[in-house]
Amino acid sequence: MTSGYDIVVGGGSVGGLSFAIGAASRGLKVLVLEEDDEIGEPEKCDGLVSLRAMRRYIPPEEACVQSRVTSGVVHSPSGLVASLDASRFEVVVIDRSAYEKQLASMAVSAGATVKTGVRVEATVEEGDAVKVKADSAYSCSYYVDATGPVGILRRNRLRLVPAAKYEIQGDWFADGEVQVFVDQKKYPGFFAWVIPRGNGTAKVGAAGFGINSFKTLDSFLEGRTYRTLTRVAAPIYVGGPVEEFVSGRTILVGESAGQVKPTTAGGILSSVAGGSIAARWVTESIGSADPSLLLGYQREWTKEFGDEFRTMKRLRHMYESLSNPDIDRIVSALGSKRVSERLAKTDFDFHATAFISALGAKGTLQLASILLSAEARQALSSLA
Repeated sequence: MTSGYDIVVGGGSVGGLSFAIGAASRGLKVLVLEEDDEIGEPEKCDGLVSLRAMRRYIPPEEACVQSRVTSGVVHSPSGLVASLDASRFEVVVIDRSAYEKQLASMAVSAGATVKTGVRVEATVEEGDAVKVKADSAYSCSYYVDATGPVGILRRNRLRLVPAAKYEIQGDWFADGEVQVFVDQKKYPGFFAWVIPRGNGTAKVGAAGFGINSFKTLDSFLEGRTYRTLTRVAAPIYVGGPVEEFVSGRTILVGESAGQVKPTTAGGILSSVAGGSIAARWVTESIGSADPSLLLGYQREWTKEFGDEFRTMKRLRHMYESLSNPDIDRIVSALGSKRVSERLAKTDFDFHATAFISALGAKGTLQLASILLSAEARQALSSLA
């Protein structure tokens, strides 16, 4: 049994590494166990972040930035297009692998130990300690679950969406222009996307409930000239935060805590925030020998993100009930000059609230009529 660690972190992704930086810099002895052989590999994230928001926590170094987003384009099922000027948002595409390596280096510099190629097999709480079974047996005061999809699988498997992601080379997309293709028949409950990364490369993906994501993505790319560089299956979670971030001496951060957007499954900012906030409260708890202080972690994260995530969950529930004609009407509304100008003045990281705000009173009433008709159809269908 290896003892002497205050914290063992399972998972070397953004949430776990952000926690390790915060806890180690406050004097705690931290061990990070990452099951893959290299931090950041394989890369399964598309890397869209707002630099403005990330500066509040741990911003990516300039070397991590691959492209700067200037516009977003939404394509409806029938071919309608809504375009948004995103130049003021400070949204960039980062190399997620490079960013995680940056965080790992910062964690080690702060005093943490990072081991790769080590999978956490089990944890057992015994009194005031946690025993972690991995390449060896470790004893610590608290265990931080930052295992991402593996962690969330144990809590809400039903809200995992099959997704396929390719990195490609091609000449049919423009650098700085993110594209989203919405179609409930092709991508039920989700969408396909194109995120340029500069130098003629892009991340493309497709996701949806009940589909073969690779066949769907291949179909999306059919007729377009491209060369595939990488292919990865990356199920994405859209269920929102789990009920409790702390259970006994186990603390959940990042995707394990459901700290990813229910609308798009993006979660770099909210996961880094989760790890950073948790580190502060765990340090307070250990220093004061008062486990009840851990509850401050969830309160603080929820104060920052709770309202937006609740709005996103509502929008997701509504979206999943919409038909393609409904979506055409919404994209048409988004494409109006008034709405697009309002959206351009909002906050990228709080897009659900921004969407409702940009529609205004009249647009919200129009949206309500669409949603009500969708709910009525759903009710009639269930009765039938």
